[in-house]
Amino acid sequence: MRFSFKCNKCSYVFKQVATPANKMKLCPLCGSKAYRQFHACTNIYTPSYFHTSRSDIFDEGEWQDLKKNPDIERAK
Repeated sequence: MRFSFKCNKCSYVFKQVATPANKMKLCPLCGSKAYRQFHACTNIYTPSYFHTSRSDIFDEGEWQDLKKNPDIERAK
């Protein structure tokens, strides 16, 4: 895997192949210690079955019927 590293001395940022356990490399410019940089994840996977509210699952009529009788069989 390729990771981003940033030098502590000259602040040079470079990418290099490393193992996930390897958190330190030497800077190719000045030779001092460079540590792996962590980046925020921008892509978040949300499964299709994940619902944020009941309006995603039930329309208003179904929700009212379900509140009256929770044993109702609803159409899939």
